[in-house]
Amino acid sequence: MFVVGFILGLVLGANISLFLYALILIGKQSDEKIENIREKEV
Repeated sequence: MFVVGFILGLVLGANISLFLYALILIGKQSDEKIENIREKEV
């Protein structure tokens, strides 16, 4: 039973980490786009 829980936790932890990393990358890209728009306005 321990092995099943360990593997399940490992898979879920990896998926959550990848999801958070994707959110960080999307946020970074949107910040760069906002900065580019602001530079063009000035």
